[in-house]
Amino acid sequence: MANLKPWYKVVTPREDLRESRPLDASEFAVHLDQVRDGRAPAVYRNPNDFLDRTYLTRSLLELAGQVVRRLSGEKTETSAVFNLATQFGGGKTHALTLLYHLAKNGPKSHNWAGVRSILDKAGVPSVPEAAVAVFVGTEFDSISGRGGDDGTPLRKTPWGEIAWQLGGEAGFAAVAEHDRQFVEPKGDVIQAFLPKDKPSLILMDEVINYTSTYRHKGYHRALYNFIQSLSEQARGSDKVVLLVSIPASEMPYSSDDEADEQWFKKMLDRVGKPIMMAAESETAEIIRRRLFEWQGLNDDAKRTIAEYSDWIIEHKQQIPNWFPVDTSREAFAATYPLHPSVLSVFERKWQTLPRFQRTRGVLRLLALWVARAYQEGFQGAHKDPLIGLGTAPLDDPMFRSALFEQLGENKLEGAVTTDICGKKDSHAIRLDAEAVDTIRKARLNRKVATSIFFESNGGQARGEATIPEIRLAVAEPSLDIGNVETVVDALENACYFLSVDRNRYRFGLSANLNKLLADKRASIQQPRIDDRVRTEVQSVFSQGLPIDRIYFPSKSSDTESGGSHHRGSASGERRYRRGQDPPVGRLHDQTERYLGSDVQERAHLVRAGLWAAALR
Repeated sequence: MANLKPWYKVVTPREDLRESRPLDASEFAVHLDQVRDGRAPAVYRNPNDFLDRTYLTRSLLELAGQVVRRLSGEKTETSAVFNLATQFGGGKTHALTLLYHLAKNGPKSHNWAGVRSILDKAGVPSVPEAAVAVFVGTEFDSISGRGGDDGTPLRKTPWGEIAWQLGGEAGFAAVAEHDRQFVEPKGDVIQAFLPKDKPSLILMDEVINYTSTYRHKGYHRALYNFIQSLSEQARGSDKVVLLVSIPASEMPYSSDDEADEQWFKKMLDRVGKPIMMAAESETAEIIRRRLFEWQGLNDDAKRTIAEYSDWIIEHKQQIPNWFPVDTSREAFAATYPLHPSVLSVFERKWQTLPRFQRTRGVLRLLALWVARAYQEGFQGAHKDPLIGLGTAPLDDPMFRSALFEQLGENKLEGAVTTDICGKKDSHAIRLDAEAVDTIRKARLNRKVATSIFFESNGGQARGEATIPEIRLAVAEPSLDIGNVETVVDALENACYFLSVDRNRYRFGLSANLNKLLADKRASIQQPRIDDRVRTEVQSVFSQGLPIDRIYFPSKSSDTESGGSHHRGSASGERRYRRGQDPPVGRLHDQTERYLGSDVQERAHLVRAGLWAAALR
């Protein structure tokens, strides 16, 4: 592996990651309303940049093709209503943003990346320019409304806002009374605010967030009725498309929220078409486009992929049976510069966690991860050929915060900083510093501990890391695979929050025996130990010996040769504290001859039992 280039010299992260700019979660959680009014980050506002970083998954290409086809007036092999009721963080808002840019720019979009593929999929020669209306449940406030002070009509309802965006003053006039009375419009009124001279695209996002806020006022039922009527009008029109994204992304669900979501979903599935936005197999490509200036695999990348694949084949009996050994080269090529285990752990284990967002959450974590690893690599901290699971920057407070947010458990801070990294005396850091060169240079204790943390779901779910999973996550072509077990044993003996059950490992919230013993030792003060030592010594030698005794003498005359006194001294006590002679010292030759082997046996008992007695 000595000839393999570090990943950061083969592929280049995006500029913001290279410069370690603050990576706010909003970078990966765009609000469509902010795209419309110009408040979103530049990468979402600028269509060229947005398309350049967008990987057209099969589902996204299919959706965009059908929408463009319907807006062009074609009704076969398409739909007028789409329901994007998919998993949290699955790319719904990203898809809506793509459609927004296409419809707003029409033919101007033809030179953007991927648009030619969309037109081919749609089977039409051009993207039609359309009137676009956006409603986002997290942004629209029905109490204060919009407008009124800026020279535009005051709008307090979803239908008033949509009518205004599609048709301006004339469009809003058609529903002005409905907006004032908060009564949803029906067929003819809806037709009155739909433009007659161009297609119409209506994008509704975060519907449950809105219904959850205004359920007590009955607005949730009014919105349901409006969307149902709007769907029917779209189905009966030539160039009208409605897309609705139901789930809320940033709020805990109540039973009422869950009931409302099913309510909307059943209605939309009946009148429209449900869409799944991203397949697991395409996640890696989405991530590469978003985080790197991706130009494909060059020769250096292919060399790294080949060596790792050869290592997998050579050690196929020692890695998990779920890993595709026969197609290992393809697996590494699909995720480079990430190790396949980095993404697979999220798909195999983390996506069952209640707060985990598969696409958005992974992007947020990996952005922080890549930025940190890139900086450390060029500073000489490592030469990793791949971004492996064990290299996660758990010592970075910002990364840990994002990590715990996805886990839904921030109580793990102590476990991570005590056992893995984040403090100078973290156990894995200390073990690496004390290890032999091969383990120390590979940072193997830290990598193994970090991999266990990820594989065991960080204590949130009852997950566990197996030895084969750990080997796959941390082993490299030049690493002695036996060192993995050596490191695992060292961590088991040192860590405070690592539990082990039949070669299955898990980091959690509960302290193990290592922690309990350390706490017990720390709670016993030295004067108590000294007192217990004196008591136990005197107890051992208090009976059965026909000689005078002076315990722990303080004067030299008490230990002079020829006397029948005990020759113990303060120096003997100090030797005991260092784990050498017991505090009985050495007896005078005459005493030793008199007592014979009895004193040796008693001294042995003191040596063996004194600390156990002191700790009781």
